[in-house]
Amino acid sequence: MTQTYRDGKLLKTALFVVLGAVFWLEGFLAIRFEGSLLLVKSNFRLLFLFTSALPISWIFVKIGAVVSNTKGQDLLGGVVLMSITALLLDGIGLTWFQSWYGLELTQLILAAAWLLWGVGVGLAIGYWQSYLNVEN
Repeated sequence: MTQTYRDGKLLKTALFVVLGAVFWLEGFLAIRFEGSLLLVKSNFRLLFLFTSALPISWIFVKIGAVVSNTKGQDLLGGVVLMSITALLLDGIGLTWFQSWYGLELTQLILAAAWLLWGVGVGLAIGYWQSYLNVEN
């Protein structure tokens, strides 16, 4: 019985890490293909981009909850794992693979800010969902 529990916990941990990588990839692709239009300082689209992080992050939290069949306090741990994974990949990408993003330095800074904002929003939503014990 104990071995089955540990295997299930390990599987969920791996699932949340994979989901974090998938969500990072989705953010990267959005920046790569739409970043030059959206990541322009003093542009109204920038406000739209930051605002869009709210529903996008909520969707990612819900996907993680549904796919892993996790709720309550365990969901917060899963959201943290997804966020850690995405942040680590962002750090690697923005440090050593800047050319992949196809943006100039000013836009890369805005992209990094958006990514940090999105992760922060996702963590806040994950906390809120686990605190209220909202079910899937």
